[in-house]
Amino acid sequence: MATEESVRALEEVLEQLLDDYRDLQAPHVAVLSDPPSSVEALRMIHRGPPVIIENFSPLTARAEGYDWSRPETYEQISGNRSVTVAVTDDGLADSVRTLPDGTTTFVKPFEERMTIPSLISRLGRRGESSSYAYYLQSQDGNIYRSEPHPSGSSELAMFQPYIERDIPWMKEAIGSEAEAVNLWIGDCNSTTSLHHDPYENIYHVLAGTKTFTLLSPIEGLWLNQQFHPSSTLQRTSSSESLVPVLDPPPTYPIPWVSAVNFPARVHPLRITLKEGQSLFLPAGWWHRVEQKEGLSGIVVAVNYWYTAELHPEAYAYERFARRIARSAGRHGVVPVEGE
Repeated sequence: MATEESVRALEEVLEQLLDDYRDLQAPHVAVLSDPPSSVEALRMIHRGPPVIIENFSPLTARAEGYDWSRPETYEQISGNRSVTVAVTDDGLADSVRTLPDGTTTFVKPFEERMTIPSLISRLGRRGESSSYAYYLQSQDGNIYRSEPHPSGSSELAMFQPYIERDIPWMKEAIGSEAEAVNLWIGDCNSTTSLHHDPYENIYHVLAGTKTFTLLSPIEGLWLNQQFHPSSTLQRTSSSESLVPVLDPPPTYPIPWVSAVNFPARVHPLRITLKEGQSLFLPAGWWHRVEQKEGLSGIVVAVNYWYTAELHPEAYAYERFARRIARSAGRHGVVPVEGE
């Protein structure tokens, strides 16, 4: 059992780790005025921090002539085909809630099938009378995916002629095609809670703005991430209200950060992506995303998830840091698997 003195020593080591990181890490997000070459993209990936990229578009030649900031474009291309839309009563599709008995649960959204025109009619100024937040956020490669979709073609395959299958400089830098390409359509009522993904991410805004709050993986050691049983929002039989219902077994607890405020020791980076801008978001970086509609009342983005290369040294250092944090009593750090 760790003594008070040994815990204090471990905390000092963690504090020095963060200071060492900040010695070299820039306090702002770099901006590239033009898309990188594949070699430059490889350097960007290995360098580590996020980067804003200007003058890049994932749209194909066939997309020219369409105004991608306007809802009519998405309505025209999608027609009357139904898609899966996340519905919540608080705008947080994946987040932690406290149940009436005082326990917590990781809540997934209620999913409803509707057409994109029906979705858009509920967004922005059009949806002022609605008590729900609607967000097209199916993250399983709804435009493209490297593995065949279990249900057949991707749900938004009708957008494939207009959105590139891959980003050439990322594909060449990574050495493989994107695992998933997704379209996101929503409004300011939807917010993404703080989380991190295991993919190298290129995120491009087509309409509105997206504001990212970013934390490095090292600063994640200061977050309180706990395991919560999973649940899904369901409509009650007696009313139209949405309530979380625990998922039936077999299920596994989900590690998630429930706090909205950041610990004083971490220094989040905050950037706003405008229409036509892209963000390289490295694998493992924590991020929370807020959004604001453009003049046409919608927020739209497309993102590419690429496989993150696993470096033995970085892998070992990350697991070592988690073991140190756990030994120092930081139970909000997820333990190393099997320990």
